[in-house]
Amino acid sequence: MPLLPRDVKKALDLMRADPARERSIAELAAACGVAGRTLQKHFRRFLGRTPGEVLRDLRLEQVRRELLRAGPDASVTESAMRSGIGHLGRLAAAYRRRYGETPSATVRRQRQALGSASSPPNLFPATLSLALDRPVIAVRPFDLIGEAAQRGAAIADEISMALLRNRWLAVGAPVNARYLLHGRVRSDGARRLRVMVMLSDRASGRPLWADRWDGEADDVFAFEERVAAGVARAVERSLRIAEVERVRIGDPVRFGAWDLAMRALPLAMRIDAATQAQALELLEQAMELAPHDALPVALAAWCHGNRGGHFFTAHPAVEKKKAAELALRAARLNAGDAKVEALLGAAYTLAHDLPPAAVHFDRALALDGGCVWAWNRSGWLNVYRGLAADAIECFQIARSLDPVDPLNFYCSIGIAAANFEVGRYNEAAHWFARGLAEHPQAVWSNRFRAPALVLAGRKEEARQTFADLVRVYPELTLAEVKSALPHTPRFYDRTAEGLASLGMRP
Repeated sequence: MPLLPRDVKKALDLMRADPARERSIAELAAACGVAGRTLQKHFRRFLGRTPGEVLRDLRLEQVRRELLRAGPDASVTESAMRSGIGHLGRLAAAYRRRYGETPSATVRRQRQALGSASSPPNLFPATLSLALDRPVIAVRPFDLIGEAAQRGAAIADEISMALLRNRWLAVGAPVNARYLLHGRVRSDGARRLRVMVMLSDRASGRPLWADRWDGEADDVFAFEERVAAGVARAVERSLRIAEVERVRIGDPVRFGAWDLAMRALPLAMRIDAATQAQALELLEQAMELAPHDALPVALAAWCHGNRGGHFFTAHPAVEKKKAAELALRAARLNAGDAKVEALLGAAYTLAHDLPPAAVHFDRALALDGGCVWAWNRSGWLNVYRGLAADAIECFQIARSLDPVDPLNFYCSIGIAAANFEVGRYNEAAHWFARGLAEHPQAVWSNRFRAPALVLAGRKEEARQTFADLVRVYPELTLAEVKSALPHTPRFYDRTAEGLASLGMRP
């Protein structure tokens, strides 16, 4: 197997020895005994990247290592400065793309682990009866092609460990599996590795998802971690879609609690009265079959919260109280499921109880920094607290983690609400319209879009939007609008001003 050219190897050694040091191409090339153009050409030919790109990756990896090994007083800013990264915004974006979580989420998770080291948390409460019908996925040993590929022999184990953190599936033997994950590690003869991974349905052999990653054999640990994190995120999303489709065409008579929850899931994600009611019927059956399973309880809490916050019932206070009660019940049952924690935070938010909502969102992100629902609903928590910039950042993170998540329309409406909070009414109207286009059932969002258009001076559009709202909610009053969701007084003063000018009754 050919080795890297001497100049590339020496340049890599210099950069790894001190990633924080700024070196020009000319300085680096002189230290390696070649011309700058030659060094750049060799980096592109043998590594597929420029020296600057390699250095940025090395700095990112150093930050990651520091944060994973740091004590309770770890500082993202200090780690970034030690690694030569001066722009924290760019660090957060690059770190999130590579590792599926923000640097602060890594720190929170480490603090939680350190704080519980002397007394490990009870992840499996005595009352918990683990659901036995979660889908099982088998991870087969990967094929290794080429001498350097032996360095990636542990990649299948890393992926299994990452998948085991996902409480929505079980990792088991092929004979018990519904899904199979397999792949290969191949070296290209120049100390670079390519990992190809495929997920398939065991019974039919039908492929469900596939992807590939390229990395350096010299830094195989970081590469394995990156691949495992990416596979875990993609597999969770792919299995969720596959399970929803499986139960959609399945026989309801033979459904267990998990099947019922999966049948309810897409209905619960459509925020309108009819589908939320259908979801609750299925979830009531699931809770009867598996009373100690937190997932259907948390989904039911979410549905009741939405019914109370979006005018789906004549008794919104009753629905919000039910949401809080179910959230408390699910919290006692939950066994480290980040998505359940996110649903609980959402239910508490819709029940106007923001402090426990914040606790559950923090737990969700500590368990899984890439939990899209936690970022989405954390954005809404920040909207309700009046923190517009923080809210928009959360929504953007959620969108970047999963561009096709069924709740992305909530990100659009949330960005709209954040802009409304700070008086950017044209931007707010744009994002409200986008959210409605993404989810046409969200007519309830016109209670805010109409006043945004009024305050932006777009009166005719405001009147049409208001007409669309009252066509669906003819008896809606200002008092009901102001009591539905826990927005700030400033937000509701401007909302009331706009709706009153359009003729809504007090």
